[in-house]
Amino acid sequence: MSIEQRLERLERIMLLQFKNVLNVDDVAIILSVSTDRVRHLVSKRLIPHYKQGNRTFFKKSEIEEWQLSDRIPTNAEINSKAATHIAINKL
Repeated sequence: MSIEQRLERLERIMLLQFKNVLNVDDVAIILSVSTDRVRHLVSKRLIPHYKQGNRTFFKKSEIEEWQLSDRIPTNAEINSKAATHIAINKL
């Protein structure tokens, strides 16, 4: 990747901070995937999106929420839940 391409990418990333409505290219940058991957996620309805004609848009807050949707609990959270379950169901 050339210096010009890197600078263009950095500029685009900086501009994304101020946008609320994103396009496929923007989402690809945020997710660090190809635009083809974003289009695949859209076609399979795996990512929240909006359509206007043949154009696809994304709400930035929904993309961020989608990125964090499958939270993995910590060991401490699992142990706490297990201890609570044992205490409640003790006969």
